[in-house]
Amino acid sequence: MTILTGVRYRSIVILTYIALVTIMGVISVQAATIGLTKGTEVKARFTAMAKISSGELNKDVPVLFTLAEPVVIGGKTIVEAGAQGTAKVVEIKKAGGAGKPGYIKVAFVDLEPKGEYASPEGGKIKLAGDIENKGKGKKFLSYLFIAGLFIKGGQGEIKADSVYTAQVAETIVLESK
Repeated sequence: MTILTGVRYRSIVILTYIALVTIMGVISVQAATIGLTKGTEVKARFTAMAKISSGELNKDVPVLFTLAEPVVIGGKTIVEAGAQGTAKVVEIKKAGGAGKPGYIKVAFVDLEPKGEYASPEGGKIKLAGDIENKGKGKKFLSYLFIAGLFIKGGQGEIKADSVYTAQVAETIVLESK
């Protein structure tokens, strides 16, 4: 009976060890973290349907974009391409009479993590960077014609089919899901 108890004891110890190793493995996989450092470049593309124009938008209007390329660090994809982000119109001037051009400036605000990693608090990745464009002036034409005061300059427009670069504004720690 003592021999049988010794076999049971070893079996219990081995099973307990296996259970602990398995639990620790699950915990370490779930608790994997990675830092996305300030200044990391992020490639963004505005949706093709959006018209980002000084003639269409107003100041403080949010503009949605998607991540054009994944954010990869050390061979691991931290944020998948297609992640949704927000920018906003920070300066705008509509095209005016006498050929005055329009102007628009859009600043990147944040990016929603997408993929294997997420913010522990469910927060977004803060971004920095902006894009601006000034429309074409038509002052010369307005001087040539008597009705030149009614000739408007071109609107400032940001192309949706281009890829733009933003940067991570502050370091954030992301955890694997």
